Amino acid sequence: MSKAAELQVKTSNRPSSRLEIAIKIPAERCKASFDEAISRLSRSVKIPGFRQGKVPRAVLLQQIGLVRIRATALERLIDSVWREAIEKEAIEPLCEPEVKGGFEQILNEFDTEKTLTITLEIDVEPEPKLKLTKGLKASSEKV
Repeated sequence: MSKAAELQVKTSNRPSSRLEIAIKIPAERCKASFDEAISRLSRSVKIPGFRQGKVPRAVLLQQIGLVRIRATALERLIDSVWREAIEKEAIEPLCEPEVKGGFEQILNEFDTEKTLTITLEIDVEPEPKLKLTKGLKASSEKV
């Protein structure tokens, strides 16, 4: 992967043991995801008059529609960058991420020629904090 295609990940703590992860995805990755979605769909879709896997790109765009192809590309892109971000930042999530603003909003912003910024929120383990440690006593029993 080229240096230009690297993700930029920024995390910030939220209340109630939540973590906000802002991920900046380069246009190069957006374009690659879109092309992969077209390739995957062309192999799996059945259009009368064409052998499976041999549907021309223009026909595929016309029959399936640009919105469905973009949605497929965006789903796979979010999944892959999410996994890369938790590995890069050593995050241990307790649940699947929630897309801040909703999937529809990000789909409207998704452009293969521009950098895309997505914000995800997840639950993480709370960090316990002791307010006072002086004067604490521990007892033990002999076994």
